[in-house]
Amino acid sequence: MDWSVPQAEHDGSRDDDSDGLLGPFRIGPVIGVGMPNLIHFGGTMKLTKYLGAGLNIGVIPAIKLSIYGEAELSYQEYDIYGRIYPFGGGFFLGAGVGYETVKGTITDSINASSLANEYPGLGIPDIIEYQAEGRVRTMILTPQIGYFHTAKSGFSLGIFIGAQFPIAPSDIDFETTVEGLPEVAIERYVAPLDKKVRDTLETVARQPLPSFGLQIGWLL
Repeated sequence: MDWSVPQAEHDGSRDDDSDGLLGPFRIGPVIGVGMPNLIHFGGTMKLTKYLGAGLNIGVIPAIKLSIYGEAELSYQEYDIYGRIYPFGGGFFLGAGVGYETVKGTITDSINASSLANEYPGLGIPDIIEYQAEGRVRTMILTPQIGYFHTAKSGFSLGIFIGAQFPIAPSDIDFETTVEGLPEVAIERYVAPLDKKVRDTLETVARQPLPSFGLQIGWLL
């Protein structure tokens, strides 16, 4: 009687659940939720069991904040990333590089009655309607650690955690809209508010952010 153990059982080998129609090479769409991107989507691929890459686009829809009046902000990020799966399974180490863009519109009503009384001949209104539009764009590096499992059927589920770090000077665009104001009113009210808003944009551009999320997808 032969008591030998079959080789497949003896060495612990089994079918690799990560292989699909194209073997270890797999590619497909993913979508997820997390922070700082409330919603993110894109595509990912596994070149081999040990190497992967992809494209990610993340957005935060426009939200309203009470800052220097009423502010409406939106956020967008896009990056390309690479991943190493050191054990040939779902656990990975990775990093992405790309850009984040924060856009905002700020409106405020400034009480200028004291200045209007001080300079009655200049036609300064009692209420100055202030509006500013700004955009800050920053290059970021996003190291991550996580787990991304793809079943033989193609269904994929992942989780990751990391951080976003600014790695280059930011591009800041800023424009203020005020109509028919004399210089004294601009210096007294508009210029200081402009500085506060611009300082806020610069702070946003320099601020590292935590990054984490959940993903689902389907890979060929």
